[in-house]
Amino acid sequence: MTIYNTIVVGSGPAGIGVASLLSQAGNDYIVLEKKQIGNSFIDWPKNMEMITPSFPSNAFGQMDLNSICEGTSPAFSFNKEHLLGDEYAEYLELVANYFQINIQPSTEVIHVKKMPNGWVLETNQGDYFSKYLIWAAGEFQNPQIKNIKGAEHCIHSSYVRYPDRVEGDGFAIIGGYESGIQLAYDLVSNQKNVTLIDPSEIDDTSTSDPSQVLSPHTYKKYKKIQNSPLYNEVTGKVNSVIKKEDGYHLELEDEQIIKTERIPICATGFSLVDEPIKELISYREDGSPKLTEKADEFDGQENMYLTGPSVRHDNHIFCFIYKFRQRFGVIVEDILRKEKVDEEQISLCVEKWKSNGMYLSDLSCCDDECVC
Repeated sequence: MTIYNTIVVGSGPAGIGVASLLSQAGNDYIVLEKKQIGNSFIDWPKNMEMITPSFPSNAFGQMDLNSICEGTSPAFSFNKEHLLGDEYAEYLELVANYFQINIQPSTEVIHVKKMPNGWVLETNQGDYFSKYLIWAAGEFQNPQIKNIKGAEHCIHSSYVRYPDRVEGDGFAIIGGYESGIQLAYDLVSNQKNVTLIDPSEIDDTSTSDPSQVLSPHTYKKYKKIQNSPLYNEVTGKVNSVIKKEDGYHLELEDEQIIKTERIPICATGFSLVDEPIKELISYREDGSPKLTEKADEFDGQENMYLTGPSVRHDNHIFCFIYKFRQRFGVIVEDILRKEKVDEEQISLCVEKWKSNGMYLSDLSCCDDECVC
């Protein structure tokens, strides 16, 4: 059995980001990765871009919104504001190599077992043991189609990797958030007819939180296709999808039926990759893991932490990189205190992380809205 003080599962932005702080603090750790660094971004549809803009502003005391480690900037590395998935995966690899993050690729965690003094991780490369476990497995590998009867007749939008190569015409997209609008834009740009169906009016701007409304980058694309004769928008909830001889019938809650010859595409989001730890997690009413506010430990599971886009506290959604990186420091600080590291050393680390936007312990400031 291979033993480390701390094990991080996943080498996306959350895994590499929190590992960089463990490394700074001198913690004995390893990152276990199922495939390769940034694999989820490599699997993105080939023209999908980061929706948050990157800009190298470290010299002015602000990190690039898509940075996961101090002194780095995806914008500077690629001279682009909105990176493609392959490019961001390369950025993650550059960070991992430069800071010598300890990563073990091709290591899939199959099951996690709780022990009196830590955690045993069963993997395809043998068993690992750690006192502390940080779950950073992400979401993109776990696309979700929920609450639609006949979902087996649909395809998730994440599997449409080359929208410019799809054949046929007359596509129905279920879901009008970022992925749905991006795909609709790609298809319309390639002269395809698209009907997009969403339960609510697209981009109801009752909030400025980009976790709940379209980003400006995507909204600009939406406005370009909104009045196109190729684009049709329907407000309604899809209850079921029925396969017929002439194609597919999408039955809406208001009994409206939308017909399409092409397989319906569901842009209905993603969920935390949690199969190996499912028996250890309790959930909130919204389906997100229940966490302690102090340090993002799973409820009832001391020394087992969550980092990444699935982090939720009250109505606060930490689904973007610049949001969830703010919680890296609270996790590592908690580990250092439990390890009885010198308080002066901890304070130096925390001040450094605060100055780089990787430490947020007071969540009350997350309630601020834009006034104009």
